[in-house]
Amino acid sequence: MFEIRRLGPEDLGLILEMQQRIYSSLQDKSVFQRSTSEFITYCLGEGGRCYSVQHRGDTIVYRIVYFPRDRAFNLAKDIPLPPDEQARVAHWDTIAVLPKWRGFGLSRLMNTHALSDLANTEIRHLFATSSPQNPYGIRSLIETGFRPIRLILKFGGKLRLLFYRPYPADWCLANAHMTEKEVPLSATADLEAAFQNGWIGTGIKIDKAAPRLRMQHHPILFDY
Repeated sequence: MFEIRRLGPEDLGLILEMQQRIYSSLQDKSVFQRSTSEFITYCLGEGGRCYSVQHRGDTIVYRIVYFPRDRAFNLAKDIPLPPDEQARVAHWDTIAVLPKWRGFGLSRLMNTHALSDLANTEIRHLFATSSPQNPYGIRSLIETGFRPIRLILKFGGKLRLLFYRPYPADWCLANAHMTEKEVPLSATADLEAAFQNGWIGTGIKIDKAAPRLRMQHHPILFDY
């Protein structure tokens, strides 16, 4: 039913057109960060991996993975990852799904494919961001093995959760005996205090009234 395709430089127009369609469809546009044509061109070339999902010849999803290397924008600079490891970083940048195709598990499909496709690279650290007001995006990242570890300001002062995932190894499974708590995603001061005190997100409870981040006290160990 669905076909995944690796995109190349010739697909710049396709991504720009889809990006605008998806941005225009959003009621809360602050949850979606649009990319410049220069950034997309870099990722379509040697600076990343870009993929699409097609259904009967129509592109319905795209995913951008970004290799920051020595560029200024590198989320690893927001945590104590040694500088000599920053060349081994990839960003789980943008995933965008046309409105009518949301709810079909396409984010999960794209994430699984992208993880597999990085297997023969030197990438060892994966980072991502998400708006705290985007619980379904947060759930998708957590299901892919990412864990929210910080609150940061990015993209012109927008509040974002910073996610990390080691690669190719995954985080250790949650320990049933570890202390857990839940913090509403809207309680940004409480989230910030928890992150500062060594808590990380391990799951999400989606409640329309108040989505909550499940958290454990867990050290961040960088394997390199």
